[in-house]
Amino acid sequence: MPENSQDVTVEPATLGSAVQAKVEQRIGQYVECRDAIARAKDEFEKSIAPLVDLQNKLTGWLQRFMETNGATSIKSKQGTCYASTRYTASLADPEAFMKYVISNQQFDLLDRKANVTAVKDHVKEKGALPPGVNLSAIETIGVRRAPGSK
Repeated sequence: MPENSQDVTVEPATLGSAVQAKVEQRIGQYVECRDAIARAKDEFEKSIAPLVDLQNKLTGWLQRFMETNGATSIKSKQGTCYASTRYTASLADPEAFMKYVISNQQFDLLDRKANVTAVKDHVKEKGALPPGVNLSAIETIGVRRAPGSK
């Protein structure tokens, strides 16, 4: 919801009986659907668990084989196994990092991205977006199960 809107709860007594029945039906269907999806996902995860376990064991075996043999890839009639490395860089000391970047003009060490929380706070405080920033909001709904229902 937009930040300046107010929460509004519609009480069943304020609805006509036909509308109330339809809303009750749709909420019930939503909860049933969500539960069925959760059950299906659980069943699926259980059904593939042995395959995931086998795949993990095969990955370990292939990694050890490649490391032992100094290989970065292995081609076979069945396919190609290759090693790849993914890097992440987190900040142990953000202040020291920023001082280094600024003092050495190493701005290529940064990723440029607006902080959503800070932008929302700026809009709330100043009444306008910072220059060059777009702020988007996506409205969704959520449905909670009625207390005590299963």
